[in-house]
Amino acid sequence: MLSIDHIRAATTFLKGRIRETPVEHSFELSRHLGVPVWFKLENLQITGSFKARGALYAMSRMKERGIHHVATCSAGNHGKGVAWSAMELGMRATIFVPSGVDSVKFQAMQDMGADVQKSNSMGYDDTERWALGEAERLGLPFLSAYDDVDVMAGNGGTVAVEVNRQVPGASTFVMPVGGGGHAAGFATFMKHEKPSCRIVLCQHEDSPGFLRSIEAGEPVTEMPAIKTLASGLEGGFGVKTFEVLKDRYDDILLVSESELRDAMRWMIDHHQILIEGSSAVPIAACLNDDFPGLDRLDRLDGPDGPVVIFISGRNVARETILDVLSEK
Repeated sequence: MLSIDHIRAATTFLKGRIRETPVEHSFELSRHLGVPVWFKLENLQITGSFKARGALYAMSRMKERGIHHVATCSAGNHGKGVAWSAMELGMRATIFVPSGVDSVKFQAMQDMGADVQKSNSMGYDDTERWALGEAERLGLPFLSAYDDVDVMAGNGGTVAVEVNRQVPGASTFVMPVGGGGHAAGFATFMKHEKPSCRIVLCQHEDSPGFLRSIEAGEPVTEMPAIKTLASGLEGGFGVKTFEVLKDRYDDILLVSESELRDAMRWMIDHHQILIEGSSAVPIAACLNDDFPGLDRLDRLDGPDGPVVIFISGRNVARETILDVLSEK
């Protein structure tokens, strides 16, 4: 099980190897929610997303065990982090991706020297099943994009350490969740430091793997494939991440495709920040009038202090941005 010691070790290792990304205040969302709102800008991280953290830490641990060639499955950002980490560590990477992977992410992985192979499936879960079989056939160790203790510690745990220092008064943390690797690490550290803090997890309404897992009382590891700009959130939930998160969250909010597209435009209009679809999901949740406590001051579960929203990445193709911006 993920522990605070894991997160401290990851924090020590990554210091000076990745960027400590800034936070930025949002005046518009602060007015909307009635409390100060800050963005944690992991879109400014090396490789354009937080995934570089977990990939570098996990692969360094694998290299210590004598592993020099790693296989993985990724919707794009984890793969990009693995490709970059392989360059940094002098390792090799074979990355399996869905057929509809963003062209920017696909090209970046190739440019960094990874062997990138597309599946015949659009969905993440089908692709991961194929990737696991291919890794076994090739005799390669497989690094999960989320269901790995070192990935959790690096991706979410180290971000939480920074946020706790940057916005010490924050009491509510809002983040997108796909397989759960970031959220599990983040919640583990923050609930340890601030047991009464609120962890708000945001999912695509057509692929809510964590919500379905909570309803089932066990991890739902596969979901029907969907076409979405939030490709990093599509698919089932992790077995290990479910064990970590099932008792460390407070709210689950669902967002539609049209709402996340609106949120991408909102970020450009109000902050001049380009984000990808997965990053837009928590923005959309906060803009939604169903956000816990919004305009309902009598509710005890609304935000009672600063809110930090996790901005996970910026990797999105130009044609996708033009398509989103063309909408009114």
